[in-house]
Amino acid sequence: MPGRLGQRTDRHEGGARRRLLSALHCATVTACMGIAAGLPNAVSAQPRTSENAAPALITADEVTYDEQLNLVTARGNVEISQGERVLRADVVSFSRLTNVVTATGNVSITEVTGDVMFADYAEMSDELKEGTIQNFRALLADQSRLAAVSARRSGGNTTIARRAVYSPCELCKEDPTRAPVWQIKAARVTHDQKAQQVRYNDARMEILGVPIAYTPYLAHPDGSVERQSGFLAPELKSSSTLGQLISVPYYVVIDESRDATIEPIFLLKEAPVMAGEYRQKTARGDFRGSASLTRADRRDDNNNRLNEKDTRGHIKANGRFDIDDDWRWGFQGERSTDDTYLQRYRLHQRYRFLSSETLTSNIFTEGFRDRNYAAANAYAFQGLRQSDDPGLTPFVLPMADYNFIGEPGEYGGRYSFDANTLAIYRSEGTRMQRTVLRGGWSLPYTAPSGEIYTLSTSVRSDLYNTSQIGSSADPFRPTEDGVHGRVIPQAELSWRYPFVRRDGDARTILEPIASVGAAPILSNQNRFPNEDSRAVEFDETNLFRVSRFDGLDRVEGGQHVNYGFNSTYLRNNGMRAGLFLGQSYRFQNESAFPANSGLAGNQSHYVGRASFSPHPWLSTRYSFQVDQDDLSAKRNRATVGVGPSALRASVSYVYVDRLTQTGLNRSIEQLGTAVDAKLSPHWRTQARYLTSLTEQDSGSLLWGGSLIYEDECVLAGVDLTRRYIGNRDNPPDTAVVMRVVFRNLGEIKTGLF
Repeated sequence: MPGRLGQRTDRHEGGARRRLLSALHCATVTACMGIAAGLPNAVSAQPRTSENAAPALITADEVTYDEQLNLVTARGNVEISQGERVLRADVVSFSRLTNVVTATGNVSITEVTGDVMFADYAEMSDELKEGTIQNFRALLADQSRLAAVSARRSGGNTTIARRAVYSPCELCKEDPTRAPVWQIKAARVTHDQKAQQVRYNDARMEILGVPIAYTPYLAHPDGSVERQSGFLAPELKSSSTLGQLISVPYYVVIDESRDATIEPIFLLKEAPVMAGEYRQKTARGDFRGSASLTRADRRDDNNNRLNEKDTRGHIKANGRFDIDDDWRWGFQGERSTDDTYLQRYRLHQRYRFLSSETLTSNIFTEGFRDRNYAAANAYAFQGLRQSDDPGLTPFVLPMADYNFIGEPGEYGGRYSFDANTLAIYRSEGTRMQRTVLRGGWSLPYTAPSGEIYTLSTSVRSDLYNTSQIGSSADPFRPTEDGVHGRVIPQAELSWRYPFVRRDGDARTILEPIASVGAAPILSNQNRFPNEDSRAVEFDETNLFRVSRFDGLDRVEGGQHVNYGFNSTYLRNNGMRAGLFLGQSYRFQNESAFPANSGLAGNQSHYVGRASFSPHPWLSTRYSFQVDQDDLSAKRNRATVGVGPSALRASVSYVYVDRLTQTGLNRSIEQLGTAVDAKLSPHWRTQARYLTSLTEQDSGSLLWGGSLIYEDECVLAGVDLTRRYIGNRDNPPDTAVVMRVVFRNLGEIKTGLF
């Protein structure tokens, strides 16, 4: 195609886009375009720039070069790639005089971070790191959106947008012009990719298009940030006991492996609480610790203020570290200045205490190798119940365990060996040192008829040294001090005979089960201390155990027979039904079992389980323990769930008869209900209720409900709970907590309790 006088024009035209320049080592995209002007069909040229520059690749439907204006123009599906940065547009021109690239029409720039910027017009220079953009839009790597009338790019990592709007919410598919759930509009928005921060000037926040807040300055991390120092959203509450409460946490990033949260809590009716948490990762493990401290008014057991001050606080720390591939060690420390502090200031949930009744401190080491396991532990406890006696609180130092299970032998039998040593100290009460050794052998056998037999034998030897210090109200103290020992051989033979029937898509399993156990008659074991076998949970899960005691201090002696029947019905459509019923018969009365445990007489209580689920929308389960003579209930647990996941209701019932020897001196009978409803793709509601049905304390224990909204950019909810259970300076209360979490901005939580 002829050019004008004084102008050379080179043009390549053709069908689909052709590659004009490939992987030229150029300092800038603009330099490459300058070289490309004289190479309509060539793929080789000498770079004229620095050696460290990223290579560039240009594709377009056509390229022209105006020699008089020293201007290179690419048209049609233009794509310029340099490193991981890509520019696309309908038309791109490069002035060799000014080193400026101008892009018009469907302009998009893909950044190294994954951010994609869109514009109608862009003027860029210096490897696309500098420039201005008109009608700017951006889709950030975390799917957030930023739009502005104009934007300026500088340094390759900072974008300053004017008259801008930011939102992480998805636009309405039916009407994209509708306002998102929330957005921030500002006179100026600065996105600093290097600092990973978005800053706003003269900003206002809108929810569903309605302005709700204004601030002259606002900053938050962009979506690529996992951790950044700064203030977290405050927590606001109101309490009839503590008054108004505000917590203003500050998050500190120390380095890549350490961070902390400093969290002062200010109260209207009480002195402030200074709290905080520290976290650290190491090459071999991790560590976490928290603490709090306050100087508060002393109160009596009726929550009345006294004219004295108390220093109250807590400390909690836990860590676990690998020593090598086989061994590790760790610790956990939990202490509080008094037994009601954590409950009063609602710190149990905040700092993830596992129990509200006991604080446990522990240091341990353990090893795993082949079929061997070994562990050594030391424990200290702090009771938080009003009835706890510090003099009876044990210190365990040490407790060591070793367990070994062998490979199956020639006939399938295998050996096992277990060892345990334990030392318990108290300021008052029983002190004990114990060593237990147990060797065992088991042999499974399946008969040609399908019957399954298992023979288990073991020999156990125990050695105790006990002493009592001072007067003690411990009901489990031994009747004799000194050194005592015992050797206990045990044997058990179990039998099962499963019958399976298939009928179309249905399968029925019927399985009678029986076992016979034998050990010496141990009669009264009260001359030995009882530290770990005080409670016995007799149910269908442990009916066929050799010993129904969970610990080692009590052993089930004598001879007994266990028998039961298990059945299951299954269908391919998900229907399922099951029934189990069993009992144990002892040839001697076993005085070691607690009264009302179900095992104290010759015949045990009946235990069983029934379940029925005809459809995924309906499931029932009932487990029970009933008296063998009059069939009166001793323990009942029942649950019923009805409805699909969109509307699910459940009812639970529990009844436990009193166990006078375990500290449970009254019966428990409770009924709980819950409803979980999904009102829409984003809305759901929950309700719960718990009541006591016993004569001595019947009435409501707790009720509450919540309403929750959640989508891709916001989580909001309100929760109401009324608790009728209280203790001393932690009286019954009502809590209302409102929570709003804005994606990329943080959380706003307020509450009344």
